[in-house]
Amino acid sequence: MGMDLSYWKYKEGTDLSPREVYQTACCDGLPAEGLEELPIEAILAEIETAYAKWERMDQATWEKETGGGFQLFTTPQIFRVDCYGLPREEVARFSERMKRYGCPVYDPQQGCRFDRLTVTLYGEAADIRDAVEEQAGIAFPGLPLGEVRCEPVPEGAVSLPKPEHPALELFVHRGKTMTKVTANLFFGSGWTSRPTQCKTALLTDPEETRKRLAKMAETAMKRAAEDLRQRSYHR
Repeated sequence: MGMDLSYWKYKEGTDLSPREVYQTACCDGLPAEGLEELPIEAILAEIETAYAKWERMDQATWEKETGGGFQLFTTPQIFRVDCYGLPREEVARFSERMKRYGCPVYDPQQGCRFDRLTVTLYGEAADIRDAVEEQAGIAFPGLPLGEVRCEPVPEGAVSLPKPEHPALELFVHRGKTMTKVTANLFFGSGWTSRPTQCKTALLTDPEETRKRLAKMAETAMKRAAEDLRQRSYHR
């Protein structure tokens, strides 16, 4: 099955729709205001060295003896790779390489650019905001923390969001006997939900409660971050 990934770097102070940039710059090959020029020659030289043992079909296409390959499309502003028949970790190496050039991955299949993380804390989760912000930098390396919001717990059914940048939601659900801390992580059309729990009877002292909830949030966030790594090409 074929898929493609695209990489670019915004000029400072620029925040464009990734979907629009992808269509204009990565599909149509047109210049896009707000994008930096990339050191394309250096990037291509690195690719040639890294895949020197693969068969070079033409200037832009490499194939592996055991099957699969990739084709490159570049302009002065973007680097796009179309892959087919390659395992996930092989494809993800392009993200590792381009991260060194300040270019997070945009995955058009999921509709998400992995360049920042927004966080929404619902209800009691707001009480552990400091701990969550600290843990976000540890659990999600390469995703700078963006907006952090505190909101009341929504009532009724809520539709699944499809954000253009990864978005984390944290809930605290207190029951009579058990209390859950749930981390919901959305990245385009991809998502995961990871709960942890403890006995509600343990949550009596306010200071101890914050510590315990913070530890549970840490566990849930780490699990959600691992799901993200397994289900995306962000590295």
